Amino acid sequence: MSGELPPALRAAVEALAAEFPGRELATASAAMSADYRAGRGTRFSRPVDLAAYAVTRLPATFAAARAALTEAAARTDFAPASLIDLGCGPGSAAWAAVEAFPTLAGAELVDSHAGMLATGQRLAAGAPPALAGAAWTTLAIDDALKRPATADIVVASYAFNELPAERLRASGAALARLSRGLVVIVEPGSMAGFAAVRALRDALIAAGWSILAPCPGDGACPIKAPDWCHFSQRLPRLRAHRAAKGAEVPFEDEPYSYVAAAAPGIAVRPAAARILRPPQATKPATRFRLCTPSGIIDEQVATRDRDRTRLTRKCGWGDEFPLSTTNG
Repeated sequence: MSGELPPALRAAVEALAAEFPGRELATASAAMSADYRAGRGTRFSRPVDLAAYAVTRLPATFAAARAALTEAAARTDFAPASLIDLGCGPGSAAWAAVEAFPTLAGAELVDSHAGMLATGQRLAAGAPPALAGAAWTTLAIDDALKRPATADIVVASYAFNELPAERLRASGAALARLSRGLVVIVEPGSMAGFAAVRALRDALIAAGWSILAPCPGDGACPIKAPDWCHFSQRLPRLRAHRAAKGAEVPFEDEPYSYVAAAAPGIAVRPAAARILRPPQATKPATRFRLCTPSGIIDEQVATRDRDRTRLTRKCGWGDEFPLSTTNG
């Protein structure tokens, strides 16, 4: 599965989980999951709470961030050397960034929760050099956004979805000032998560930035409520995760929304069209809901069109899909 943790991170998370009795870890995991589903914040006041987060949420946020960052990397030749991870938690997105951008040589991870930072530092002991030698800074996101540009890429995962619209617009403008090259934002694949991504996207475009992904251009988002733009990443559950949740299914699907943008002057290669929903295959044809530069269209590939039918077998929800001559 493409959402699998790097071996060093997986081993570190499993070792952290092994320090706590299974019942304690399960209780903390259940409380955190209930808070997450209800949209409530979690204090993470005890070491077991931090371990529960590392077991149950870090793998999912890593998988979503890696999917978004890998797609961003494929859409530009820009090679960032320095990274800032805002609201980093235990470093999930930073781990994903060093995989997607092997040119990264240094990183700063910023969070207001000292316990999250300490957990992240421990987990990063066996990480690639850019992350193993990173600076871990205790600072609120609002304060970090007041600084001048200090990194080639700024990432933030699951950090903005609870902010009101006016603060999101200000944060988007600040992100454009903080990064010298790329900004990648990942949020939950919910209506609230997408609303945050959309507001940040609008602010980045207003600042002169170009959209890398998932959008096929910089035009107004064509998604209309009650629909929202999101994707899904499948990932294997860790052994400790399955034990904590009493789960038998060895995998889970993480829904996420994201946007990746590039500073003025950086060349981008956005997708021709993006598949917005799982393709629907029937005997006569396969149907796609596509986001295109001219809006949303419903594409249909007839089974008798052998070349394009072969292509449909390789494409899924969230992938690029070439427009047909009739729709292009």
